[in-house]
Amino acid sequence: MQNRKSLTCLTNTSISARFAMFLLLCTTLSVASCSGTSGMVEPAAAKYKVNNTRPSSQITVSNEGDVANVQVISETGIGSATISLESGSWPNSIQMHFHLQGLEGLHFLYDETTVNISVNTQAMILQDVSVDGAPAEEIDEASSYWMAVSFEDSDGSAVSSPVAGGVIIVEAPAAFLAGEYPEFTINWIDFYR
Repeated sequence: MQNRKSLTCLTNTSISARFAMFLLLCTTLSVASCSGTSGMVEPAAAKYKVNNTRPSSQITVSNEGDVANVQVISETGIGSATISLESGSWPNSIQMHFHLQGLEGLHFLYDETTVNISVNTQAMILQDVSVDGAPAEEIDEASSYWMAVSFEDSDGSAVSSPVAGGVIIVEAPAAFLAGEYPEFTINWIDFYR
């Protein structure tokens, strides 16, 4: 009989200990869920390095949500820069903001690919691409190399063509964003002289 009481007491203690552990676990999970974090870690924002070949040009890169904004301010209207990914990964969109009155020539180079753009003052946009040294071929909006172009005035309102004091916005091609390329180079000229 004494053995039976000891066994019952031991069993009751084990049940009590298990219940206490269960309550402790539930409390811990409850506190963790109320802390405001989802448990998922946000990736660190990408960081970039800019190699600007013209001191008269100012080039900056900043992240805004899932867009990298490249600001290009060029006094002479001619320049070149290489933008490299130092850490993180490229966002879903790269928008280059050229603070120029025209963009008669833009070359976007990466790996063995060159996308060429010409925008005249009437907003006629011509684009072609050369891959692996092949002759350039004209492209249209259906191509993964196509670079969307839009225009803004000095107030940031959309306009239909380049204007004095405005911005020409060019988006990096989907083909670049789909790859894992560490850098790209842009060469630009506002007007051929």
